[in-house]
Amino acid sequence: MSNDVKKQTLLITGLNGVIRAMGFLLRILMARLLGAEIMGIAELASGVHMLAITPLTSGLPMAISRLTAKETAEQKSMPLQAGLRLVRRAALVLIPVFLLLSPLLARLTGDVRVLPSLWFSAPCVLILGYSAAYNGYCYGTKQSWLPAVSELAEQTLRLLFTLLLLPLLGSLTAAWLAAVPVASTVLAEAAGLLLVVCTARLPRSVHGSAAAWQRPILHLAVPSTITRVVGTLLRSVTSILIPLRLAASGLPGSEATAQLGMLNGMVLPLMMLPCIFTGALNMVMAPRLAQSEENARQCKRILLRLLAAGLLVALVCTGLLVLAAPFVSVVIYRLPELTALFKAASPLCFLCAAENLSVGCITALGLQKQTLWGALGASLTSLVLTWCLTAQPALRLEGVIIGLAAGHVLHILWNSGILLRWWRGHTLR
Repeated sequence: MSNDVKKQTLLITGLNGVIRAMGFLLRILMARLLGAEIMGIAELASGVHMLAITPLTSGLPMAISRLTAKETAEQKSMPLQAGLRLVRRAALVLIPVFLLLSPLLARLTGDVRVLPSLWFSAPCVLILGYSAAYNGYCYGTKQSWLPAVSELAEQTLRLLFTLLLLPLLGSLTAAWLAAVPVASTVLAEAAGLLLVVCTARLPRSVHGSAAAWQRPILHLAVPSTITRVVGTLLRSVTSILIPLRLAASGLPGSEATAQLGMLNGMVLPLMMLPCIFTGALNMVMAPRLAQSEENARQCKRILLRLLAAGLLVALVCTGLLVLAAPFVSVVIYRLPELTALFKAASPLCFLCAAENLSVGCITALGLQKQTLWGALGASLTSLVLTWCLTAQPALRLEGVIIGLAAGHVLHILWNSGILLRWWRGHTLR
């Protein structure tokens, strides 16, 4: 890798590391201030929230990044302008529909206390859609540091707002207390978007009409969006099913919700630890892969270096997580029973990173359409296994982990097949 790539990757990784550390700190403080049950309510709402924002945040950044990287200096802002237009039009439909369906969605989660959180989530559709478009432009123009700085500002404000509001509003019911972090997130995301808009370097002279770029953006973004929407929908269904299947295993309803809060709110976020690095690596390397597509030798060299660096970091993070499990459980969360859960979930650390790398490579090469069925099959497999295994008293949360691991493995194998076919189809020149 060139020095420029290394510097950008390390810078973004460092910033993302601080962001994740602050998010981890916020989760610890929320767990202590709110308890596992309210954390479970927040996690149920989070699944629906992710489903609402996914259509405008999944495929758009990489599509705009890829098109921006290939355009001339005078036209680099055209994909951004087209993306913003698409976001506005989609948000005009998605936000009212989401608000109208919120009561129904709250009932479908199995806990109507998520309703206030869903109401506060609605503005995120437009805010995060705009952020996704600007982030794609920044990656395409090699201003990769700016989205990371913006996210750092967002996380800082989110932490401050949440810790300020929770003590002031401590007399609220559980439903509204669970919504406080969501309201803080909306305010923080708006501030982060404002930072990017004011800082991003846009060309002064513009040639052409942004409308001409809408079709290419949709062509690249729609497959990734469908894949992510389906995956997010099935994960949301999984989050709803977990308390139900835990109750079927013999746990009381409140204990089942608390178990969901422990898994989704405390354990699984740490499994994404190596994605701090792999996500940064994907975003820095994607424009370079797009620019080198005509040179098979250079493109393959970039792919090999990306995979080697990412998988090595994933292995190291997995080992560290296993060693640190007792400390995290006993000292940080003050829940010794989490130690066994952390160790059982540790393979997910490596699998999440490997999946993230494979998806990043495929998206950067413009092969998104080929991933849809693999992602759908993997998600359905995970859902079925979760349904079957979580209700077993001897497994419970371990059953969820087995289901998640199986889904990740299937998706990695599918993506590996796509990359191998591409590799064989591009002879070295």
